[in-house]
Amino acid sequence: MSEVNKVKPQDKHALLGEFKKRLREKNLDDTMNIYAEQHAADALIKSYTLKGCYELIEYYFNVSLTPSWTWFKNNADKINRAKRAKEEDKRVRAMLKQQARDWLRD
Repeated sequence: MSEVNKVKPQDKHALLGEFKKRLREKNLDDTMNIYAEQHAADALIKSYTLKGCYELIEYYFNVSLTPSWTWFKNNADKINRAKRAKEEDKRVRAMLKQQARDWLRD
């Protein structure tokens, strides 16, 4: 495997630790086995980068009432699409709002 695609072990632990921390903040069960879940964390980091995974976790915890690692790791692509759609919607709304202001000023 090339060095470019290697994920540092501390990155995997950091990702899993962040998820567990968020679960504890919501008073949810945080008994996931971080050693058993390293492969999933590795795949997520390769797909979205560590920073991107943190952003997905933040978005997921903001929109989900009962977040779980299993759902997150199996549906990260859906979370990413929903996050991007929300960001695009926000951008379009801001543009339309500005256009309406400009139109009203004229």
